[in-house]
Amino acid sequence: MSSELIGGIGFGIMLLFMFLGLPIWICMFLVGAAGITVLGNLHQAWNVVATCAHNVASDYTFATLPVFLLIGEFADISGMMNESYNALNTLVGKLRGGLAMASILGAGAFSCISGSSMACSAIMTRVALPQLIDRKYDPELAAGALAAGGTLGNLIPPGTVLIIYALLTDVSLGKLFVACYIPGFLLAFMYLVQIYIQCTLKPSLGPGASSSTWKAKLLSTKDLSPVLVSLIVILGGIQFGVFTPNEAASVCTVFIFIYAVVRRTVTGQNLLGAFKNTLVSTGMVFAIIISSQIFTVFSALSKLPQALSVWLMEFHLSGLGLVILIMVIYAILGIPLNVISVMLLTMPIFLPLLVAFKVDLLWFGILTITQCELANLSPPVGVNLFIVAQMGKPYGISMGTVFKGSIPFCVTCLVFIIVLIAFPQISLFMVSQMK
Repeated sequence: MSSELIGGIGFGIMLLFMFLGLPIWICMFLVGAAGITVLGNLHQAWNVVATCAHNVASDYTFATLPVFLLIGEFADISGMMNESYNALNTLVGKLRGGLAMASILGAGAFSCISGSSMACSAIMTRVALPQLIDRKYDPELAAGALAAGGTLGNLIPPGTVLIIYALLTDVSLGKLFVACYIPGFLLAFMYLVQIYIQCTLKPSLGPGASSSTWKAKLLSTKDLSPVLVSLIVILGGIQFGVFTPNEAASVCTVFIFIYAVVRRTVTGQNLLGAFKNTLVSTGMVFAIIISSQIFTVFSALSKLPQALSVWLMEFHLSGLGLVILIMVIYAILGIPLNVISVMLLTMPIFLPLLVAFKVDLLWFGILTITQCELANLSPPVGVNLFIVAQMGKPYGISMGTVFKGSIPFCVTCLVFIIVLIAFPQISLFMVSQMK
């Protein structure tokens, strides 16, 4: 049996394990270690396991991940998101669909200090859904906007998936953060335009609130200041070379913690919970990354990526053709799997192909994350939809309502992906301006 065939069988077995519901890190660890044993020997497999675990634990770059997760926990403790959402509602609430727009903007704000699509959907549903229902918003529009807001969680820095992608592909994390500036905010803007068009064509979907005075709008901006300061520290500091990503994350964590202390929202119980949640999430992600590296070694030993590269060369595909093909594959895999699972599953196979076809990995990373987020938003198994439906049950939000409400946002996200493919400079312009 050829090594390529062994690699293909291993990939198939891992997919089967995932569909059966096994945790992704167990799937990748078992298949990777077993594959290395088959292609080499047991001693070699244990050496690879030990080396990968040591490399991940000792890599300074990985320190970014738990710090950014802790930022999200402290932001939740401080009540920052409730204040930001209320301020955004004051600024845009009088427009038809303004409260739904505020939900999108609030999700974007939380994305700047968090890094999780699921956390973004959950937080905004908890904060915004009661007000949307109370203001007589159409349940489908309300649910769709909250699910769509979650797609910004990994696209606007500091997304957890951005950090993992940078580590898997060895691209600069700072450059990847900067590359997301325009795409992340452009997608949010496209969602706002879509909501405005929907509510203009059918006003009953999103009634406008009473107009706020300019004084009230000006005063409301003070509630946005903590988020804006965090955004300036993280993105501005990296953009202008003041901070590394690790330093920016550390400074921002201290700032938000002090803000929570000043507001007297910190208790021993929620502080302990914040550290516990961060440790659990970090441990889970580290296990996934270690197992991914083990599977990458197995993939390289099997020579499956090289065989796929030679096979694709025979079709005379361009780099763009390869990217479109991979996007189609991601659209399929994203249905049963989450963003991290899809990325860790496929990168060992696709990365050598992307390098061989000279595809810009920064541009491809943004496309990948957006495509996987679209899968999280798409019926029938998008994870964001399940979160909104579960939290919306007390308000009469059914799964069918969430499905219907998400469809217009799926169309908008698909158009956004097409725009990114057609105009790569949307993703790369800000990187070219970095210092």
